[in-house]
Amino acid sequence: MKEKIWNGQVPINFFGNLKSLVVDKFLDISIGISSNVLCCFKNLELLEVKSCESLEQVFDLEENHQEISGIEKLKSLKIDNCNSLRCIFTPAILLGLVQLQEIEVKNCALVEEIIKKEEKKDGVSDKIIIPQLNSVMLESLPSLTSFYSGRNILECPPLETIVIKDCQKVQMKEFNIHLAACFTKKVEIPTLGSSSCFQNLTILRIGGFDNLKYLFPSSMLKSFFKLKELEISNCMFMERVIDEDDGRTRTMLFPKLCQLKLRDLPKLTTFCNSTTSFVQMSSLFKLWIDNCRGIQTFISSFICGDMASSSKEPERMNAKEDSTHILSLFDKKVRLPSLEILEITYADQLVKLWDNQVSLDSFGKLIRVTVRFCKTLVSVFPSNMLGIHQKLEFLEVQNCDLVEEIFEVLEKSSVMVEEIVTNEETIPRLVFSELTWLNLQMLPSLKSFCPVKHISEWPDLEVLKVHGCNNVKIIASESLSIRGSNGDSQQTLFFVDKDAFPSLEELELCEMPRLLHLWRGNFQPCNAFQNLRTLKVSECGSLENSCFSMLSLQNLRTLQVSKCDGLIYLLTPSKAKTLNRLKRMNVSECKLMVEIMTHLGDEVVENSIVFGKLDCLELHCLPSLKSFCGGHYSLEFPFLEKVIVRKCLEMETFCHGVLSTPSLQRLQLTDGGEDAVEECWEGNLNSTMQYLFKNMNVQYSKED
Repeated sequence: MKEKIWNGQVPINFFGNLKSLVVDKFLDISIGISSNVLCCFKNLELLEVKSCESLEQVFDLEENHQEISGIEKLKSLKIDNCNSLRCIFTPAILLGLVQLQEIEVKNCALVEEIIKKEEKKDGVSDKIIIPQLNSVMLESLPSLTSFYSGRNILECPPLETIVIKDCQKVQMKEFNIHLAACFTKKVEIPTLGSSSCFQNLTILRIGGFDNLKYLFPSSMLKSFFKLKELEISNCMFMERVIDEDDGRTRTMLFPKLCQLKLRDLPKLTTFCNSTTSFVQMSSLFKLWIDNCRGIQTFISSFICGDMASSSKEPERMNAKEDSTHILSLFDKKVRLPSLEILEITYADQLVKLWDNQVSLDSFGKLIRVTVRFCKTLVSVFPSNMLGIHQKLEFLEVQNCDLVEEIFEVLEKSSVMVEEIVTNEETIPRLVFSELTWLNLQMLPSLKSFCPVKHISEWPDLEVLKVHGCNNVKIIASESLSIRGSNGDSQQTLFFVDKDAFPSLEELELCEMPRLLHLWRGNFQPCNAFQNLRTLKVSECGSLENSCFSMLSLQNLRTLQVSKCDGLIYLLTPSKAKTLNRLKRMNVSECKLMVEIMTHLGDEVVENSIVFGKLDCLELHCLPSLKSFCGGHYSLEFPFLEKVIVRKCLEMETFCHGVLSTPSLQRLQLTDGGEDAVEECWEGNLNSTMQYLFKNMNVQYSKED
């Protein structure tokens, strides 16, 4: 390769149609493409050079403009892991790259600048124009100090995206000097230059600058008129994003900004410090705040270093004290009228997300809210945001140790909600008309979704997941059934009507050690959960045996119950007769369960009990289980094809009545997976279970 191609020993049109060239792991070349072969690459559009440890020059930096004119069509240059490089271009080479659109330089330990500073004379004009450049990415360049530090003026008219990540020596103290000395004072990017430095910039991602305390001085904000995406990450000492340096912070920030992401900024306390009456970001659609553990408020009235010292006292205050003394992330100074998606994770200092005085037209379009790992948060929504909830489609609250209510409704709140009159009482209603997904996970202090004396309605809710909410005893109570029962009412998650959750298809309950009931109500039959398709219950050790008896399960397809050690049985015959659409049942690791279906009192069941759709039954690790059904009932399983029984050592028989399983041809003792399936069959299911029980007893007696 070195002798024939890189030394020009090929015909001039040899690579005439080549558009993409990747040079990878050439360990002993010092120049990527020498000048004597450039004429071979007249149509080259992409050049990628990577893992060339001896490479000192991508192009021959000693040649002048006339001699490197063979790659005018180059659009993309990508350099990765070339640890002998110190720079990429000279001004003369750039003048020949008239179609260059993308520059990407990563993981080059010695690169100090992208464009080499010219000596006394470079044979070029006072301006270096890169007419098509729209994207620059500089990542993991530990020696980089500047993009270009020469005396010529650099113009990049269409530049839209700049990504600088893990380039520790790039100085960003004076951000208004064109990307913080990464581009020097002589850089002119009409969309990014002089006083209108960044007027056409649409995407800006900054990461790994540990010497930054703030990013933008307020005097610089007008230059970012077209910015659409802003991401700041891994800046260990950044305290704020915008610093009010002249006492004139604009009330309208980044008018085109759609997405804002703040990630891994441990010292960040506020997005902007401002003395204006309000600050608005009119186009902001998505806001992520991730692992900014010190953030306290989005817009702070404190100037510069006053924020940290002035907020220490409110941090120590109890969350139940006067809310006017507690800092909130969003208050009346914050206006985000277009915000639809909000995600906040690992924000240790947040006690409240919204102030009680927040402007209602500020968050009126919220459809998706995710809050995770905010360990001092006590509630998610304040009382005056009850009008906002009607637009929500997705709500997730996880791992917030102190959250007691999702919606905090003050007794004397003047907020108007829909009301009904029942038994001469006025009961407020909260209608979550658009919510389809609700996930409440690892909230050990949660008492209820909203306070007592408020009925919630969920007409479109499809998925409800409740995990690790240790205080909850009842998932849903019919409003009239909990009057005068203050103990239960304080530990009921939802107060609803008898026809609650009409669209709910999936209900998942996990790690709730005090849970007693899924439903409490006065009306029978109950129509709650009438369209439920999947029910999963796990690690709910206090669950009462009658927990499923009051639910409407006629549309249930999948039933999974595991690690519920308080259950002795799962179903009654009358409830089993309603499971006409159940296709899969899985019961596992319930230590006290004796039967899946039991006979209660004088309950009379006429005709057979038919599981008309059940095709898969799994029973795992049930040490007390004696049979599927202990009563003398006739059971029919017309489509049952798969039965798996594992570690049910006390199971003597499947049932004591007449059993019909016409489609079943085997009993599995393992669930397969990567291993071969172990099977057993003695003609029918009852005989097979009796055979296994006898042989297991013999086997264990021999082992003893």
